[in-house]
Amino acid sequence: MRKRQKTIISACGALCLCGMALNGATNISVKAQELNAAFVEETLLPVWEGDTAYYESVLPVENEYGGVDPINLLYPIEEIISVQNAEMTKTYQEGVDYTVSKGRLIIADDGSIPLVSYTEFYPLTGTAGFESNEGGYICFQEGTWFHSKQIVITYKHKVGYDGYIPEGKAQLLPNVTQKLSNKKNLDVLVFGDSISVGANSSGFTGISPYLPTYPQLFKTKLESAYGVKINLTNPSVGGMGIDWGIEQIDSVLSQQTGLDLAVVAFGMNDGNLLPEVFAQKANQLIAAIQAKFPDAEILLVASMLPNPKAVHFYRQQVDFAPALLEKCEKEGVAVVNMTAVHKGLLERKNYADMTGNNVNHPNDYMARVYAQTLFATLQEKKVESDCQIDQSDVSSEGPKPAGSFFGLLFGGCMSTAAAPTCAAATLGAAVLLKKKKDE
Repeated sequence: MRKRQKTIISACGALCLCGMALNGATNISVKAQELNAAFVEETLLPVWEGDTAYYESVLPVENEYGGVDPINLLYPIEEIISVQNAEMTKTYQEGVDYTVSKGRLIIADDGSIPLVSYTEFYPLTGTAGFESNEGGYICFQEGTWFHSKQIVITYKHKVGYDGYIPEGKAQLLPNVTQKLSNKKNLDVLVFGDSISVGANSSGFTGISPYLPTYPQLFKTKLESAYGVKINLTNPSVGGMGIDWGIEQIDSVLSQQTGLDLAVVAFGMNDGNLLPEVFAQKANQLIAAIQAKFPDAEILLVASMLPNPKAVHFYRQQVDFAPALLEKCEKEGVAVVNMTAVHKGLLERKNYADMTGNNVNHPNDYMARVYAQTLFATLQEKKVESDCQIDQSDVSSEGPKPAGSFFGLLFGGCMSTAAAPTCAAATLGAAVLLKKKKDE
């Protein structure tokens, strides 16, 4: 077992937890650093696409025996490009600090990668309200604690992503889509809780690599992809819920000289509300925005999840997304399903790998996923699928109507990797069908 100095776990209360009493409208001053444009571009590549995972974060934690279990990443590792501390100030050496076995990362017992001890991560004592559903308490720390102990891995992989991929909903946002296509500048409002403020992004807390918050990353992606200028305002406040949003929205809108797109992102602090009540309140907020700016369109964010083990924080949030999709989504309003994205990631990674406080804030990795998901939702819907044409479905009488070739031809595709094969197979089946009819 490695020797290390024990870290005292503390909680600074609900105000600190939900945003460190910081206001998104405040001019946040962090250590100035010129971010490499290529680095930022890599961080904005969707984690569900491509054959390279960039800067995927992990929190190395000892097991109860003092060792470290093999670490599963989002994909099985084919080839390591780099393993660094999350501050990206130190690079670890393969064969010295880690190895790879069966697609997983193996941290060397005598290497230099720091570990969080089992007793640190699973404390038996703590502050009321931070109890774990497994007994004991949640390891909760604000600020840079988690970031300073996480590592980031860049690696090649061959396996494609089989989790939830955000749906493109450009058809629901015709005004924004047209303006972007015509390279018109946009006035964008981000309005939400501490996640939208930026906690615990490294650029917000003032630690290397100083990655911007998700609203800033979203702005950067839009500007680089469309060659436009995004005028972004962000009056989000930590610790607040949707009732506060409704109370403040008129004041917030009075500060806007124009508005094309509003990112509305509450829910993390609303876990005590029934899903249908939360959706009703979301509609109130949307109505107020569109009453003031009739042409404004909305990206309505269904939040990432709290830590499922944090019994006093993980409540109704998991059911908000279906309610928002059913009761709020329409032309002019597109639901950004961060809930489903986060659930998909959690099937492959630990919560602590993607959080800045282990209860309800994203780290740099999840802030990137937020920006990636917002951008993906603004795109056209993809029509792709893992297609396998059943030749028995192609007959001289025409295609069978249910669940077969006809459904394939008009139902769309699901897998990006399979799209070329799918297109070829569908076209081939269509040609075959015509030939049989001609005969």
